[in-house]
Amino acid sequence: AFGDDFVHLEIPFVQNLNQSAWKILRQMIQTEINSPQTSSMGRLFDGVASLLSLRNMVNYEGQAAIELEAIIDRNCADKYVFKTDKSIIKTDNVIHKIVEDILAGISPQIISAKFHLGVAEMIASVAQNVRNKRQVNRVALSGGVFQNMFLLEQTCRILKSDGFDVFTHSRVPTNDGGISLGQAAIADALYKSGRI
Repeated sequence: AFGDDFVHLEIPFVQNLNQSAWKILRQMIQTEINSPQTSSMGRLFDGVASLLSLRNMVNYEGQAAIELEAIIDRNCADKYVFKTDKSIIKTDNVIHKIVEDILAGISPQIISAKFHLGVAEMIASVAQNVRNKRQVNRVALSGGVFQNMFLLEQTCRILKSDGFDVFTHSRVPTNDGGISLGQAAIADALYKSGRI
């Protein structure tokens, strides 16, 4: 979001950054070595948690996101606005706004709330775009990000208020456990059909 200029930002994330590790990481990004593009919401939550100095290293999947959710100021109604470019969701402007808020002394609790509410609104916006193009009114909310109850509740609220039929997990985990079960079901069906 900031390119090399971020090293001049006077925020704790930058001040506590291991500069030699950053130099190597920056070279990896520039040369695209071991730095693939990702569509994972989890990496965005990890980045925001790190910017807020909540957690820079995780001990288990989702740890940073869990800690980011835990500090939400539930009285906050403001949100960050994600921009889109065709079907690509841009995060740069939200990262810039988060840094502006950090520099302005806005509490991590408010920033977390604005981020979560912005993500919920962005998900609803994507669903609205799909509905407008394909006349589909059903939305299935799935993936590890929806283990975040605040995000799930807010996204459901927005979608339902806009007339969507919303489906969520009830018997199968929304995260990788659900993927594993789906893979096992497909393997079973292929085996029973004699295809494997």
